[in-house]
Amino acid sequence: MKFTDFVITESAGNSVDPLGYLKPAGEISSGLFRPFTVLTNHPAYQGFLAFAFSFLERNSLKPGQKNFLRRVRDLEILWGVLSVRGGDSVINVTKYEPLTGQDYLCLDDAKKRPALYARLNYGALGHYGGPSTTWRILQPNGAGLSASGAALAEAWQHRNGFDFANLATRWMSGVDLFADAALDEWARVYRLDAEPESAERKTWQALIHDLCSREPLIAPLWDEPVPEDVLALGRQVDTYTSFFQGLLAHYKAHPELCRRIELCNCFERLSGLVQFVFEWEYVRRLDYVQKIGLSANTLPTQVTNDVREAARAFRAVQGSREFWALPGTLENIADFPTMVATVLAHHSAHQRGKGTSPFITGDAIAVQDRVDGQKFMQFFKSVADAPETLLSATQWRYRRNWHFERAQLWQQYAGIQ
Repeated sequence: MKFTDFVITESAGNSVDPLGYLKPAGEISSGLFRPFTVLTNHPAYQGFLAFAFSFLERNSLKPGQKNFLRRVRDLEILWGVLSVRGGDSVINVTKYEPLTGQDYLCLDDAKKRPALYARLNYGALGHYGGPSTTWRILQPNGAGLSASGAALAEAWQHRNGFDFANLATRWMSGVDLFADAALDEWARVYRLDAEPESAERKTWQALIHDLCSREPLIAPLWDEPVPEDVLALGRQVDTYTSFFQGLLAHYKAHPELCRRIELCNCFERLSGLVQFVFEWEYVRRLDYVQKIGLSANTLPTQVTNDVREAARAFRAVQGSREFWALPGTLENIADFPTMVATVLAHHSAHQRGKGTSPFITGDAIAVQDRVDGQKFMQFFKSVADAPETLLSATQWRYRRNWHFERAQLWQQYAGIQ
């Protein structure tokens, strides 16, 4: 079984990657928190997944064999229903919620609902299979559990005197789940947000230690967790530009790590500005916007200067290997029309390179409904009225998740913060 990254970007406007950001953003992100993707939200999923592999193997079903994916989903439905019953939101929560309101629920009943088995690569296995191989919970290519994965499975399975294998066995044999008088206790102990016990915490501590041993340059991210007051800076528009300053100050003793953090900052600034220019060109071609226009004031000059400087700043910290061509085409642009033409040419080449149509053709929109015109116009007016805010405003609007908050959750789960 081979896992590939399953990536969903965090805003619908970027979901088809019109400017080719996914590859360079992934390159930069992997220099910090390689085990995380935008879909890895909680370590309990990896404990559950390790249990599922272990449970199915004990029942003579291994990865790659027929129906393995469906059997993982069988178990995921059980855990999902328990979590929803316990008040937690999990993957596929909208499909699980109707099940919790029934008087009777067995596996055969679940199997009659095709929606529960649609997109087997979307769920605990699809979201966490790749990251679990990075953590070395799963063997390469998802061939089975590693020794650490077996330890995690064992720790997750046994909590507070409960053995999840007992409930899973009854569920897989067709017993009515809701006939269990202790079901609410099962939900309390195993729900997504339940507190892990010491064995599970120690296993995660060992996994984190192993990761840091393999990648010593990122070890400070785990050994010296980001203080809460610095994380808080990244949650508000008014303080966001100070977030990276706080990170750099916290890790100032680690120059290479600081370079990687600053690269995140530089990427956000340049990609946000370019995204703004691209959406500006898209929205101004909308019929109703063409009639009322977009009052730009001094914005063209400001955005040209900011793009040029952001491109130079990125190239200054990217290191010896150039992995993103766009900054080099923008660092010496002379004027706004040249900058716009460069951005649109980059978009067109990127789209055609992956076999899809550019959103914009000449003075017309070729692919409809890619930018919310009304929301963009509101944002555009705010920066046109105050061009000096352009850089910070676009960085916030188009910010990316560099996983510092996720790391905090993993650290708390492992009991190291």
